[in-house]
Amino acid sequence: MTSPPQANEARRAQAFLVLAMVAFILLDLALYRNVQRTSGPLGPAAGLVLSLVVNACLPFLGRFPRTVALVACAATVTAAVGDTLAPGTFTPAEQATQVTAPLCTPVIVWFLAHELPRREALAYVTVLALSAGRPWAPDWETVYAGLTTTVLPAVLALYVRARRELVGSLRDRAESAEREQRLLTQQAESVERERHLLAERARAGERQRLAGEMHDIVTHHVTEIVLAAGALKVSTADHAVRSAAEHIRDAGTRTLTELRDLIGIVRGHDQPQESEEPTDVTLTSADLDTLVDGAVAAGNPTTLRVTGRPGAVTPAIARAAYRVLQEALTNARKHAPGTRVEAELAYDHHTMTVTISNAPPVAASGLAASGSGMGLDGLRRRVTLLGGTFTAALGPDGGFRVAATLPASVPTETGQHGTRQPGRETT
Repeated sequence: MTSPPQANEARRAQAFLVLAMVAFILLDLALYRNVQRTSGPLGPAAGLVLSLVVNACLPFLGRFPRTVALVACAATVTAAVGDTLAPGTFTPAEQATQVTAPLCTPVIVWFLAHELPRREALAYVTVLALSAGRPWAPDWETVYAGLTTTVLPAVLALYVRARRELVGSLRDRAESAEREQRLLTQQAESVERERHLLAERARAGERQRLAGEMHDIVTHHVTEIVLAAGALKVSTADHAVRSAAEHIRDAGTRTLTELRDLIGIVRGHDQPQESEEPTDVTLTSADLDTLVDGAVAAGNPTTLRVTGRPGAVTPAIARAAYRVLQEALTNARKHAPGTRVEAELAYDHHTMTVTISNAPPVAASGLAASGSGMGLDGLRRRVTLLGGTFTAALGPDGGFRVAATLPASVPTETGQHGTRQPGRETT
């Protein structure tokens, strides 16, 4: 399919050839009317007819260059042979110019040198040059005019053609180099992406390996604790010991559940879930009452308020909210014993916010230095992994405030599911 630039160039060439045909026809007619008439046996217009035939072929030079070349060669050879056998047949004895070939011959030679293969173009030019120069009847003016009409346009056309091909070759090389550069850049980017992918896979593999080791080690020891607490509950008759053993057993069971959920998060949820828990769960009143009662029993007057429309959330979100509330109440007991604590569980469309704040401590606490000091950092990482936000900082009044916003699933229609109703407080 011809490209638009090539089509435009072809149209311009065709227009030029039509204009050239008209110009040469008018020129030949003017010469014939004034001075250029033959005196041979074919009449005074024999040379004019031969030139007009060649001129009429000019518009077809772009599409049929070989046919036009054959017509031009035949006309030139015919004129040369006819004038040799009978002088004045096609060329007047006293002509205005010494050109014996048709006046449009330079245009034909130029196009042949541009469009045809070099050897074929040179063959046509040779025939035209010999016929126009007529070396068998040496005449300096005739030879000069013949060479100027045929050889000179061919040399100029071949030079322009060679220059155009050189420029095109250089352009192609530049484009090829640019394509190679782009290819090398793309290959480098592909190698870089592959390197990052391999590094990410290595990190993911290492993360899963560490998660698996942590799961195996912690699960093993916590399971021993749970089993020992269960055995102690069964074997003892002391009610206080049985209660303590049951509490240890429940705490260990919750720890194993949270650990399994956290390991699933660390592994990117790419492992099949073996839990038989429902897709959506709720924070039950029993769980929340247990935390509040424990804080109150430890000496911190605690108020928990639930606002908004309580809804069902995924197990990971529910345990994360429970863990934030549990850790914040524990920190309040350790760092500000006896102070008042206010907690709020707020539901807002597709988010759930847990806020815990306590009043400034009234005295130094001996439990402040206990623990690993990593509780808040662990909560921050856990909430961030779930796509939430976490803040823990001193309040304006000198107290401490912990807040976590977690993404929740679609809220329920009734607002029940065993959760504390909005506005209800427990002290």
